[in-house]
Amino acid sequence: MYIDPRRKKRRSSPIRVVILLLLIAAAIYVYMLVKQEQIESPFVPTPTPTRTAASYAYDAQAHYLEGDLEAAIQSYQQAMALEPDQILYYIPMVRLLTLEGRELEALRLAREGAEIAPENARIWAARCMALDWNGDVSQAIDACKRAIELDPTYAESYAYLAEAYTDAVRWNEANEAIQTALKLEEQNVDVQRNYGYALENQGNYWAALEAYNRALEIHPNLAYIHTAVGRIYRAQGDFESAAESFKRVTEIDPDNAEALAELGRTYQGMGEYGQAEVYLEQATEADPTYGPAFGWLAINYWDRRNYESAIPNFQRAIELACIKARREVETFVVTVEEPSEEGWMMPSPQVVASGEFVRSSAEDEPAVFTADLTPRDPDDEEWADVTGAATLDTRTGEYTVSLEHVPRSSYDQAYVGWFRGLRTLDGHTFRTGELEVSGGQIRVQDRTGWVDGPRIEYFYTLGLAHFYMAECEKSYPLFDAALQINPEEYSALEGIRLCQETETEANGE
Repeated sequence: MYIDPRRKKRRSSPIRVVILLLLIAAAIYVYMLVKQEQIESPFVPTPTPTRTAASYAYDAQAHYLEGDLEAAIQSYQQAMALEPDQILYYIPMVRLLTLEGRELEALRLAREGAEIAPENARIWAARCMALDWNGDVSQAIDACKRAIELDPTYAESYAYLAEAYTDAVRWNEANEAIQTALKLEEQNVDVQRNYGYALENQGNYWAALEAYNRALEIHPNLAYIHTAVGRIYRAQGDFESAAESFKRVTEIDPDNAEALAELGRTYQGMGEYGQAEVYLEQATEADPTYGPAFGWLAINYWDRRNYESAIPNFQRAIELACIKARREVETFVVTVEEPSEEGWMMPSPQVVASGEFVRSSAEDEPAVFTADLTPRDPDDEEWADVTGAATLDTRTGEYTVSLEHVPRSSYDQAYVGWFRGLRTLDGHTFRTGELEVSGGQIRVQDRTGWVDGPRIEYFYTLGLAHFYMAECEKSYPLFDAALQINPEEYSALEGIRLCQETETEANGE
């Protein structure tokens, strides 16, 4: 092999060797750190900054302005998870939950907020609103008055007080409260809305409509105010404008069962039964627990003589109305009564045991209520050791009463249980009948059946639907229920006559 004598063998540079050794050493060092998880791999994404509670609250306010109340609630929940003692998040949350029909959740949150900040007027005002929307009008008035004591300049306190007074049919006080709210903050959506509510309930529809529209100028995306506007338009016979208002609600909240049902009712009033059926069916699908949607859908079928479809919807409307009525139960009391063959119409003042009903399952579903029963008078030696409970399943109407260590009643007395807040179809407080004592115990299991809540036309129209389906045996209990509500109800009396006439003809008499 020929080797060029001019080409010399290259020698390694000492500097280059040092550099290479340093690079190798650095690589080994980095590798060991990565292995020990002392530094992050360059291929792992950089972590995002942790969000603050304030940023979630900002999102909640944005969702609220867009009319997306459910999204606003979720954002506030995230804010509260980060700052659970921040009262500024409790106040709007109570209001939003109330507007979404979740009054019991709102009340629980309002109680917690009042414990965190007992001197905060705004949480007491929000509590007032939740109590009123839950039907606890007298407690709502007290809560609003407490808010006003804490801050006489807070407009919402007077606005919510005006709403509660309106629900209590105390017109003068309602008008006085809302005028104070208007003086304090006229450009407030709740002030204008409650002004419209007070005017509407006093029959001043034009002025109510103006107030509602002023509220919508302040906040154009509040669905429940558009619903109120539509309701007034329909009451005035302006079905087209009413339909537009309800459609606006469905644009803001596509699954709003109330708006869909009201839209269906509006088309029903226009004689457009096919269109009405579409929206009413959508309402029942959007919220299968919204009873009025089933009632109006049943009436729509009835008007079209589709009795077969009307029947199950009337049944569902009655069932849901009874569930709602049972949920209004407040307390269970045991009284001492004189024996009566005809039954007892109202409880005597002699209460020996009582207890308040408390929900025992999820707040957003029909539930079992339980009342722990204790002696009314702890100094009553005969009843001092009595313990027990009463339960009411709002879904089925099943109830139980159990008591231990009960003294035997005298021969001229009887123990009777009463569900205060729950009424029979004829308007009386629901009662158990005589509670018999055996071995110092009381054990009762029964059902309430239909209670005061469903509209009377549901009963007699369902009875007539069964009549046209040749099912008079199913009609009679429904006509009887209607007559318990109103003994002179013509449609029920006529239904009974028609059934009896048909039966007479069938028997060849």
